[in-house]
Amino acid sequence: MKKITSKEIALSGIAAAFAVIAVVLSYYVSVLTLAFYALASVALMLPLLAESGRGCVLAYLASAGLSFLFVGYIHVLPYLMMFGPYTILFYYLRKHLKKPYFCIPIKVAFADLSFLAVFYATGLTLADFPIVETLPKAGQYAVIYVVLSAAFIVFDLAFERLYAMLLERFGGRLRS
Repeated sequence: MKKITSKEIALSGIAAAFAVIAVVLSYYVSVLTLAFYALASVALMLPLLAESGRGCVLAYLASAGLSFLFVGYIHVLPYLMMFGPYTILFYYLRKHLKKPYFCIPIKVAFADLSFLAVFYATGLTLADFPIVETLPKAGQYAVIYVVLSAAFIVFDLAFERLYAMLLERFGGRLRS
């Protein structure tokens, strides 16, 4: 196993700090909660630009642990179960499965399972979604998951583009 470098540790620490700031802001600015969770997952991209999947995992673990200290565990769960692990999954799928027609179904399945885990872990009920209350119960779940999956696909495409842009702009400087 390759030794961890000081550069990798430093990038992981910076990424963890940015991710913690974003998670804490998601708690205090409730209107932009999802935007700040997404920003926290983008912050985890910093070690990935230096081709350090291990650094991304370290940043995720540090940011999740520190976020628990600053805000309640309920407010950290979406980052802990969905947005943080997505960045790690994104890197390893991009590295090992380069074909998008294999990656997209895996990512959508991950997102749906994450949505389900967050749904039950935070104690949400169907009453929290009044827009779908006229549908039968199975239809309510189906509409919620179709909308969330579509939103995730848009997020994934934006994440891919942002990663490519940042890699082109900063990747060479961070790798050397």
